[in-house]
Amino acid sequence: MNLQGKVSIVTGGGQGLGRAIALGLAKKGSEVAVCDVNLDASKDVAKEILSMGRKGLALKVDVSNSTEVKNMADCVLAEFGKIDILVNNAGICRVASIEETKEEDWDRVMAVNLKGVFLCSRAVMGIMKRQRSGRIVNMGSLAGKVGGVATGAHYAASKAGVICFTKSLAKELAPFGVTVNAIAPGVIGTQMTEGITGGDWNDYLKVIPLGYIGVPEDVANAVLFFVSDEAHYITGEIMDVNGGMLMD
Repeated sequence: MNLQGKVSIVTGGGQGLGRAIALGLAKKGSEVAVCDVNLDASKDVAKEILSMGRKGLALKVDVSNSTEVKNMADCVLAEFGKIDILVNNAGICRVASIEETKEEDWDRVMAVNLKGVFLCSRAVMGIMKRQRSGRIVNMGSLAGKVGGVATGAHYAASKAGVICFTKSLAKELAPFGVTVNAIAPGVIGTQMTEGITGGDWNDYLKVIPLGYIGVPEDVANAVLFFVSDEAHYITGEIMDVNGGMLMD
């Protein structure tokens, strides 16, 4: 999985899954634009990338804002001259029952988790079409396949939308040599999931056949496969990374 000479964008790259993905891409040789609403977090990850001898560009981006997303793509293109890889990782989760979910929370989750994937993909797809090459990887979720209780229905619905959007985009970009795939993580030990569980994993461990909680690098490794030449004949695929919690 040699990514020498490649240029990647990772949204939500300042922490959790995004940080692991950004660092994983850099370790394989890619230059990486680390994009996050938290600029300080982006800068920290970019510094780690620079310490590896790769170029790291930190950008403050709200993926639900079309102007900021366009500026992101323009900045990366101006800095590196191309965009080979987009990882749509940025996402939020607000736990609430359907009855207790506020309309503004529903709208915000959809805006970041689903609209953000659309806006970022739209911002780079023209570039990739002209290059006649590219890789887009979207972050779905186990909740997007089975529904969400612990994560909230709005989160689950947004991730189901990501899964369907992935397939639609894959069909549209296939004639241009661009592949589009998604990862559907299960329970991964990140700040976001620890906030949901309070750090109590016992109930989840009972339903994970492998018997342990995943780490961000497990998801990053799946992303690395999808963006590599080894996955050139795979598009529209949704890869489960869940320790066997769902087998489909």
